[in-house]
Amino acid sequence: MLLSEDELARMQQRFPYPRFSQAEYQRRYANIRKMMREQRLDCMLIIGGSAAYGRLWFNFRYVTNMMGKAEMANYCFFPQDGDPAVVTRPGHSLAGGMLARTAVRNVIVGRPSVLDAIVNEIKERGYDKGRIGIVEYDPYTSIPKNHWDFFTSHLPQAEFAFVTKEFIAVRLLKSAEEIQFLEKSAEFGDAGLRAMQERVKPGMTEGEVFGIVHEAVLKAGGEMGMIQIGSCSMLDPDVNDQRPRPVQRVIGARDIINNELGIFYNGYEAQCGRPVLTGEPTAEYQAMFEVALEGYQRLVPTLYAGKSSDDSIAAMQFIKDSEFEFYGGFLQGMLGANPRHEPQIGFDRVQSAEDRYLFDADGRLVYQVGHVFTLQMHIVDRSHTRGLFVGDFFAIEKNGPRCLNKFPLELVRTRG
Repeated sequence: MLLSEDELARMQQRFPYPRFSQAEYQRRYANIRKMMREQRLDCMLIIGGSAAYGRLWFNFRYVTNMMGKAEMANYCFFPQDGDPAVVTRPGHSLAGGMLARTAVRNVIVGRPSVLDAIVNEIKERGYDKGRIGIVEYDPYTSIPKNHWDFFTSHLPQAEFAFVTKEFIAVRLLKSAEEIQFLEKSAEFGDAGLRAMQERVKPGMTEGEVFGIVHEAVLKAGGEMGMIQIGSCSMLDPDVNDQRPRPVQRVIGARDIINNELGIFYNGYEAQCGRPVLTGEPTAEYQAMFEVALEGYQRLVPTLYAGKSSDDSIAAMQFIKDSEFEFYGGFLQGMLGANPRHEPQIGFDRVQSAEDRYLFDADGRLVYQVGHVFTLQMHIVDRSHTRGLFVGDFFAIEKNGPRCLNKFPLELVRTRG
């Protein structure tokens, strides 16, 4: 079905989802088609999985603004010429105002199946003997084997090319409009930090702290994201990191609550974190925070267009002479609408082996206007029994780096 402008307007009025402008989508489509010409592609199939049970929708959402409810049931057919089409299954993907999100007016309901409808669309547009690009969920999650078998058996004269990495590289530099959405994400992260500062108190469980953050983020207008919390006594520490899921540990009177908040808005994630304390910091935690603060202040001046990951790595060398260690990468990229944190930069030069395709032949990432990063300081002692996390989200702009978070850079004392 081809949705009219009036139909879309009515649905969007009824379901007021945040959305990007049509000019932003035209910018994206132009950049994608440039990549397609370089890869000699006639069309692409962009897989969209479930948004309810995972984050398998981020490339699909980038071109459509849609999220599916059904597992592995959505594709975007994206031609070199002509309008793209969403191919989805009846029921789940069309329920609950899902179509009100769409930036693609041509929506095909897959009958007898989504895969049949895709093959029919390819044949009708004359691409069944062409070169077809496959954009997967991410560079590490493959197309389902039954989908691959179906396409190759029903399109035997087509040539298939996997172009997920090339597609992601197109998305690396953010537009001004994308950064505006990331600013909202950062704002909601700040709301989560303020809620912990104002409401957390001894006697609560980690689960209750988790709930406080979720409530604050959702009330402010954010989306469910990555919220990690890990607490321990500062006097008898046994946790140096935030946990991926809270436990029912009871918060004490002189605890540290490490946290990392990756909050979404319209699929765009900005991360932040502050150590939250229920009492005075011990000398050891105060010293760790001062090292984290120094690292933060050394790293920010390296985030200018024209500088590179080598400059950032050099700025962090001081920590090797301190009494503490650094855990993980200190710069973590965000592609937007994406759970993957690429590119990652740390002492191993390229922190993640999988994101090497984003770096140059010398293993460097040269910073450009439009790059976005979480700047994160995860400091641990040499026994790895205590640690703390400080992080904010930055965009590299013409005048230099800009922090999108507004929450004070401090050890946070609870007021509850």
